[in-house]
Amino acid sequence: MASICLFPTEIFLQIFSDEAVTSADLASYARTCRLFRDITPQCRIHYTFKVDHPSQSTWKLIRRLLESPEIGERFRSINVTWHRRRPRKPRTWALEWKWSHQEQKQIKSICEKYGILDDVFNAILKGWNSESLLPLLLCFTPRLESLDYGRTVLDLMFPSPTACEGIRIHEYCEGSVHYWEPRDNYDIGWQHFDSCWGSHYRNISWFYATLNSGRTLPGLSSLKHFSHRGSQKDNRWPGVYLSRVLLLPNLESASIYMCRPVDSVYYSNESSTNLEFPVGRKSSIKHLKLIGCVFDQDEYDSIARFTGCLRSFEHSDYRKQVADSFLQSNNSTLVKDRISFTWAREQSGEEDFGPDDDPAHYKWEDCIGEEEDEEEEEGERSGEQEEGDDEDDDEALTR
Repeated sequence: MASICLFPTEIFLQIFSDEAVTSADLASYARTCRLFRDITPQCRIHYTFKVDHPSQSTWKLIRRLLESPEIGERFRSINVTWHRRRPRKPRTWALEWKWSHQEQKQIKSICEKYGILDDVFNAILKGWNSESLLPLLLCFTPRLESLDYGRTVLDLMFPSPTACEGIRIHEYCEGSVHYWEPRDNYDIGWQHFDSCWGSHYRNISWFYATLNSGRTLPGLSSLKHFSHRGSQKDNRWPGVYLSRVLLLPNLESASIYMCRPVDSVYYSNESSTNLEFPVGRKSSIKHLKLIGCVFDQDEYDSIARFTGCLRSFEHSDYRKQVADSFLQSNNSTLVKDRISFTWAREQSGEEDFGPDDDPAHYKWEDCIGEEEDEEEEEGERSGEQEEGDDEDDDEALTR
C-alpha cells in the first residue's frame, strides 16, 4: 500500500486550503508530521473572527500578526461571529485585553499608515470590544476575497444590562474582587456604571466607521464577496453604507439582509438620512441580494442606476417595479429569469450560555426593587388616608 506521504504537495495544498478547513484545523495538521508541518504555512486561511469570545482568539491573532505579518497574506475569507457578554452569564464574559508598550507602538504606526480613525485606535487600546480589531486585521490581509460581517450585535453586553449587572461584569473582566455597594438608598448604580465603562461602552460598528472614512484598506481592495445579515436589535443596518460597500473596487457579489435607508447612531457618529450614490460612478457588482430591506421605489431606482453589469438579482420586495428597474439599468447583462424573489426569514435558536451568576452579587438590586415596592405601597396607603380625611371634611360641612 502506497504511503500518503507519496502524494504530490499540490494535492495537500488543495485539500488543506478548502473553505471547510479552519485555522485551528491547520494548527492540528501541523502537529501531525514533518511533511504536514512544512505544507501548512503555504495554505490559504479561512478565518472565523469571533467578536468578544472568551477565548480572546481575535486579540491573540493580532498579536501573532504583529510578530509575523506575512501570515496575513494567506487569508482568503473572514466570517464574523458575535459573542457579546451576556448579563449574569459568566461563561460569556471575555476578559479585558492588555497590550504591551511595544505592541501599542506597532498598532499606532499601522493605524497612521492606513488612515484608521483615532477612535478605532483608542477602542483597540481599551481592550474591551474586539470588533474594533477588524479594520486592523484588514490591514494585514491584502489577498482577502470574502468577508461575511455576520448578524450584528453592537452592544458590548447583550441584552442590555441593569447597572448592577454592568458593574459586576466590569469588575470581573478587569480582575477586581470587591463588590459594589450603593452610597445611599437612592443610588441604583448608574453613576458608577458610567465611571466604569466610560466612552468605550459606545455601541458602534468600527468596521463601518472606517469604511465610511473613504479609505480602502488593503483587505478590501481585492474583496470579491461581501455579506451582512443585519442586527439582533431594531437598529437595522443603515442603507447609507450600501454605496460604500458597492464601490469596493473588485466586488462581484453582495448579500445584504435587514437594511434600511436611515442612518443610525449605532453604526457611526455621522448622521445621514439619504441613500447616497455618487453621480457618474458605477459598481462592478455582478450578483446582488437585498433581503428584508426597507426601501422605497425611488431608493431601489437609485441602487439600480448605480449598477450596470448585474447578472443576478435576488430581493424580497413584492413590487414588480423593483425588478423592472434593475432590468432597465442592466439590460445588457441581466435577464428576467435571473431575478428571484425570496421571503425574508429571521434566524432563530439560542445557544447554551451556561448557568447564571451567583445572585449574591446582585443583592442590592433586589433591595432596590423591594424599596420601590414599599414606597408604592406607602404612597397608596397615604392616598387612601387623604381620601378618608376628605370624606370627613365633606360630612362636617353638610352637618
